[in-house]
Amino acid sequence: MKLETIYGELLEIMKNDMDFVKALSLKEKLEKAIREESCYKTSSKTRVNAIKRVASKDNARPALTCYGVYEDYKVVTDSYHLIAIKEDNMPLKLVTTDNELANKIGKENCIYGNYPNMERILQYDTSNELEMFNLDDLESTCKMGKKDKDTLFTIGTQTFNPQFVKNVIDVLGTNVKIYFQGDLRPLFFVNDKEEIGLVLPIKKY
Repeated sequence: MKLETIYGELLEIMKNDMDFVKALSLKEKLEKAIREESCYKTSSKTRVNAIKRVASKDNARPALTCYGVYEDYKVVTDSYHLIAIKEDNMPLKLVTTDNELANKIGKENCIYGNYPNMERILQYDTSNELEMFNLDDLESTCKMGKKDKDTLFTIGTQTFNPQFVKNVIDVLGTNVKIYFQGDLRPLFFVNDKEEIGLVLPIKKY
């Protein structure tokens, strides 16, 4: 239900019959919707910044650290999570040498290297779909994680880095399907544009 609709109904109830039980219920819905929208209203700036966070330049993991193109997907990863989008205006450019493009847009906006087998990486099974988690819980877990780096977020039977999950949601939006691939296997997030987010679980010892 849209915020405007909830707010309109709430005003009508308070103005007319003063049904306090219904008004309280609508007030709670309104507050929940505002919280979700304020935390997860993905703007183009949010999307770009999240993509940049995923596109790691860590040379210690060259095999899975870069930006690449596969069919109509543009893909970034840091080997722990991955995002494959179909947006033309990709904030990061692929360069193979210190060329004119790197000089023009800045080396910090470039990813160097070749991407691994994306066809294999982007394959996923849709037979086991998980329910969407609580977005407020994710937001609060991310805030806790800023103070305690060991803070984890649970989805299904697995635990994940909450910031990695938030990066995926910031790019793909909240209307995603979540597909479980098996214990200690990547979790796949897919939106209605068939853009893909992949997050590797963290193994608890």
